[in-house]
Amino acid sequence: MSILELSKTLNKNPETSQTEEANRERTVRPRLTPAADIYSDEEKYVLLLDLPGVKETDLEISLEKDELRIEAKTTQPTVRGELRYSEYGTGDFRRSFAVSEQLEEEKISATFKNGILKVTLPRRKPASKKIEVQVD
Repeated sequence: MSILELSKTLNKNPETSQTEEANRERTVRPRLTPAADIYSDEEKYVLLLDLPGVKETDLEISLEKDELRIEAKTTQPTVRGELRYSEYGTGDFRRSFAVSEQLEEEKISATFKNGILKVTLPRRKPASKKIEVQVD
């Protein structure tokens, strides 16, 4: 039993009608944590996230201070008939990553294809400064 199923079980009130219970369940949107892989080399980090059922228009990526945040929404496909069994996860995806080094923020890019989000985070090269030696 998942945590979501457990919370639904614990929150059921025997005096609540099935219609009220169904309406409440439709308004609760679970938070899903997408699977992620992170690769790196000397020049960049590459982040891959699995976001099945997400449309590009429902995807938001932001970098604030030291946190990369990715949020997305999905909706349950409309199918006629009574749902008998479900493993298809729908809800809001959210994932945050701590960023511990300087990035070339203006060169960060993202592509989305077949439900896979690829975010490329170029590393900022340390600025080298030539120090002039003065003679006394």
